[in-house]
Amino acid sequence: MKIDFSLNGKKVSIDTLPEKRLIDVIREDFGLMTTKNACYSGECGSCIVQLEGQPVPACQIPVFTVRAKRIITIEGFMGTEKYLDIINAFNDMKCIPCPFCFTGKIMAVDSLIDNQRSPDTSEIMSLLSDHSCSCTSVTSFINGVKVAYQNREFRGEMLK
Repeated sequence: MKIDFSLNGKKVSIDTLPEKRLIDVIREDFGLMTTKNACYSGECGSCIVQLEGQPVPACQIPVFTVRAKRIITIEGFMGTEKYLDIINAFNDMKCIPCPFCFTGKIMAVDSLIDNQRSPDTSEIMSLLSDHSCSCTSVTSFINGVKVAYQNREFRGEMLK
């Protein structure tokens, strides 16, 4: 089946089985290896991508469902100022996610601070609970998200 969609801002087309998982298409067909495929059950959070601006576990998405939609992976996100807001805040707060969960946490944090006015601790804890890796301290993660929000707000990137 031919499936057309946008991947990291570029129109792409792939001829594949419709039930193939998005994570496998991203990694195998497009060579974007930073998004991990750890659990294949949507529990660990390591495969989070943004589908139409919302964080989703790519291991749970059949590729036919992304027809004519926008997918952003960490590779597409890393070149943005929004990424720098998050990574700089995480570095400042000594919150360095491991390679296993890095992608999922960064992509989920971006969606949270894009869609919330000043996320509170409970919202940040809820986001953290969607990721099975505990490589970073809870306190440094919460502080990192709050500073990332402040960085983005300072640049005037928040939704009105």
